Amino acid sequence: MIHKLILYGAGKRCRTLCKILKWSDIFIEAVIDSDKQKWGQEVDGRLIQPPKEMEILENVYICITMMDDKAIEQIRRQYKGVFIKNSIKEIGYYELILKVYKQNSNIRGFIKEYTIDTQKEEAVLFDCYQGLVLGGVESWTADICKALLSRGRNSTYIISDGGTYDVEEELLGHIIDVDIDHDMNFLPSSILELIEAILLKLPCKVVTCSTDEVMLAAYMIKCVYPDQITVISVIHNSCKMVYDAYRAFRECTDIYIGVSQDIRNDMIQDGVAPERIYSMTCPFSCEEKLIRGYTEDHEQPIHIGYAGRMDSWSGSGHSQKRMDLLLKCIGILEQRKVDFMMELAGDGPGKPQMEKYVREHNLSERVRFLGRVKRTEIPSFWRRQDLCINLADYEGRSISIIEAMGNGAVPVVTETSGTKEDIADGVNGYRIPVGDYAAAAGRIEYLAGHRDYLHTMGEAAHAAVYPKSLMEPHTDFWEKLLFPSN
Repeated sequence: MIHKLILYGAGKRCRTLCKILKWSDIFIEAVIDSDKQKWGQEVDGRLIQPPKEMEILENVYICITMMDDKAIEQIRRQYKGVFIKNSIKEIGYYELILKVYKQNSNIRGFIKEYTIDTQKEEAVLFDCYQGLVLGGVESWTADICKALLSRGRNSTYIISDGGTYDVEEELLGHIIDVDIDHDMNFLPSSILELIEAILLKLPCKVVTCSTDEVMLAAYMIKCVYPDQITVISVIHNSCKMVYDAYRAFRECTDIYIGVSQDIRNDMIQDGVAPERIYSMTCPFSCEEKLIRGYTEDHEQPIHIGYAGRMDSWSGSGHSQKRMDLLLKCIGILEQRKVDFMMELAGDGPGKPQMEKYVREHNLSERVRFLGRVKRTEIPSFWRRQDLCINLADYEGRSISIIEAMGNGAVPVVTETSGTKEDIADGVNGYRIPVGDYAAAAGRIEYLAGHRDYLHTMGEAAHAAVYPKSLMEPHTDFWEKLLFPSN
């Protein structure tokens, strides 16, 4: 049992835990942070103190609230002696949240008061708690729900956040709006709202897309009514942080689905039974016959496209999409005098940094920022690109890459999750080691000098992904999984 706790790191996660722990009998002994600028400030009424305060605390648990794995490991190394000497035990962020909610008798009592109508048709609830925005996960959620509804699966619903969105006609009457606080995760108010919404649809299957409030609310119901609810987790990303979260919440999920075979293999290696995890490819728009041209004239610049989020970075760190490496790749192409034109579709906090680099290096004629592009315009965007570039450190399975391939753009991408399933290196594109922007520049330079390969490789890219783009077999997969007895 945990009675006393240290929170190390006075950021957003720390503030979240301070709110949640008010629902428990766990006492926060101290809030610690390494940043001197924060000492003496308050988090939810508690003073932020320097790490030396840990030296006088004994027989307590510590939760390191930061998200940066390197920072967490540095803290563990730096204070290992203090942890051992003072009998301080560590508990993970998600592990602590799960423990607090499992021990909350008020929530259990609230659930037990509900009377289940077991004669109702089993419902299927898809998690879209971030809202029906135009992201890849959200688009997939809307598409699979529309497909199931078209097959008469009328008890299919989407859980959303109550925001104002352009909901497609087919989904009207199938959106469950819940008041969710996006400023702070896992708040009891949000969890209770979700629990009530899910209880109204029991018996049901809940399909989650992350380790979020929907998963936790469904699990709390499952603890009381284990035979009335099934939790299916779709894993859309493959980084360590995501895997760590699923590991901490492992008891919450009945069935897993990875968006690539790599994710499935990783989860099995991490201890998930093979019969409990599947893999899938998210369908996307792709014509059966590829009709397009390529820039085969060496007097014209080769066309390179990027579509996706533009993450920010600093001198001391970087993020998933590695826009910093993309700029370095552009720099090499310039040095080698490769004639190219690059279009970037998307937005994000890193866009101003990229625009500044392009201005300062007089690249405005070569690099164009298109901003957000409507999903209906994505196929035409890719059909005017010869190449698709993506230098991300990790992906689940990049829908942007397979959309590009489906429209004949030759991929030059880092070897992230799922790429081995779609790209035969040197045949229909290139897979390069993560972080090796120079290799990416080299592949682009080669193709710029061998334009006759573009058509052959582009056709092969389309042929590799077209069968995976179809909604019908994807819907068959979900029908069989969700309605096995029908």
